[in-house]
Amino acid sequence: MFKTACVVAGLGTAAAVTWVTCRRETIPAFPDGILKITCVGTSMGTAAVLAWVVWRRQRRPVLPDKWEEVGEVCDMTIYPLKSGRGVMVTEGEATPWGLASGELQDRCFMVVLVSTGTFVTGRQAEELLDVKLTFSSGVITLESKEAFTFKHNLKSNLRHPKVMDSKIWGEPVRGVDCGDEVAEWLSNVLYKGKEEVRLIYKADVMERRPPRRLTYYDFPQIRDTDTLYYADTSAFLITSQSSLEDLNHRLLHPIKMANFRPNIVVSGAPPFQEDDWLYIRIGRAVFRKIKPCERCLLTTVDTDSGKRHPTQEPLTTLRSYRLLKEPSDLAKVWATKPVFGCHFAIDVRGPVAVGDKVFVATATANSTFSIFN
Repeated sequence: MFKTACVVAGLGTAAAVTWVTCRRETIPAFPDGILKITCVGTSMGTAAVLAWVVWRRQRRPVLPDKWEEVGEVCDMTIYPLKSGRGVMVTEGEATPWGLASGELQDRCFMVVLVSTGTFVTGRQAEELLDVKLTFSSGVITLESKEAFTFKHNLKSNLRHPKVMDSKIWGEPVRGVDCGDEVAEWLSNVLYKGKEEVRLIYKADVMERRPPRRLTYYDFPQIRDTDTLYYADTSAFLITSQSSLEDLNHRLLHPIKMANFRPNIVVSGAPPFQEDDWLYIRIGRAVFRKIKPCERCLLTTVDTDSGKRHPTQEPLTTLRSYRLLKEPSDLAKVWATKPVFGCHFAIDVRGPVAVGDKVFVATATANSTFSIFN
C-alpha cells in the first residue's frame, strides 16, 4: 500500500510538471508564477497522500506472527448494567466498546449516586449484583429478587435527552438520564429509598471515552485509541474455564465463574495459561491483552445469595498462589490483590460465538511484545 501510494504520488507530480513544461513550450509567455504555484500545489498534494498513508499505517494494528490454537469459546456474557447481573448470549459482536448482541451492549447503563455524582457498584450496594437489566426495542426491563419486574420505554428520554455528568474512578463520564420512575425503582432496591440514585444510558454521548491509565504503573499495551463505555478498565474481560476448575479444587465450597464477571470464557487450555497470552483471535476478531485483572472484594459476594463470604473466599485462597511476583513495583501495589483473568482491548472487531475456535499469540513465542515495561 505504502509503495503504491508513493508511486501514484510520484506519477502525479511528474504528470503535473510535464504538463506545465509542455504549456511553456507551446505558450512561451506562460508565467513563472503559475509554474511555481503548480509545483507547490503538486508538492502539497504529494505530501498529503504520503501523510494519509503514514496515518493509515499507524492506525493499522501490528499483530504477532506466531499463533496457536488453545481451545474454544464456552461461554459469553454481556453486562448491560454496570455491576448488574449478566445476560448470557451464544453469539455477538466484538466491538471497540465491548461485547454486543442486538441492542444489548456491555456496561452501557450505570447507576449514579446523586449525593456524590459518582458511580455505584456492588462494592457499595451489594443488591446491585442481583439486578438484571435487559434492553429490547427501546424498552429496558429491570428484574430483582427484592422487587417487582419493572419496564420502561426509553424512547421519550432519548427524544428529549437530559444529559447527566458523573465520574468513574475520578474520570468524567456522561449519559442520558433514564427518568424518575426508573430512579425510584433502583433507589428502593439498592437503598430502601434512603438514597437518591439515577440510571444513565450511554446513548450517543459516550462514543469516545479514553482508556483508564493507572497512576502507579504504565502498561505499554494500552493505547490512546482504546475506548469503552462504563467498564472500569477495559472493553473485555476474558477468563479460562480450567483456571476456575483449578481454583475450585482448592476451595471447600466451589464457586461459579459469575463471581469473576468475564465477557468471554475459553475452554481447552491448561489452568492459568492465559498469563502468557498476548493476543487472542476468535474468527476475524483480534483482542489485545492490556493487563492482568487484579481481584477485589467483589469476587467474595455469592452470586445467588448476594452475601459476602465470611472468610473472603475465593480471595483468601487465590492469595496463596496467584499474587503477582514481577515486575516488583507492580507486585508491591498489588500485594493483596491476586490476579484471575485478563483485561483486553480490541484491535480487529468481528462476530464471535460459543463454540468458535480460539487462537492465541503468547509472550513466550513473540518476545518483541510485552504487557509489562
